[in-house]
Amino acid sequence: MTAVDRLRERRERHRRRPLVVRAGTVASGFGALGAGLALLVLPGPGIPLVVLGLGLLALEFRWAERPLALALRHAQRVTPAKPAHRVAASVGVVAALAASLTVAILFGVPGL
Repeated sequence: MTAVDRLRERRERHRRRPLVVRAGTVASGFGALGAGLALLVLPGPGIPLVVLGLGLLALEFRWAERPLALALRHAQRVTPAKPAHRVAASVGVVAALAASLTVAILFGVPGL
């Protein structure tokens, strides 16, 4: 089963939800998409937020399927291909978080 088939099945289930939930999904989708687009030029996780926003919008709107497929292709392109590279990237993220936490503990957080 392809991702498009799974999306269409989820869309059918989503259409049976209450209007308030559907409206919240659309608002969340546009919010995540806007934040993701901003984070493409600012420091932060732009691509995952764009994919999340388009995924939420694709539940409600057919036009979001095509940009979602494009964003997923871009996300696939920047994802490390080899397991060793994924492990190295994960270790790097954990090390950066640990270093940030250590600096915050030792020197405090400015302004607090």
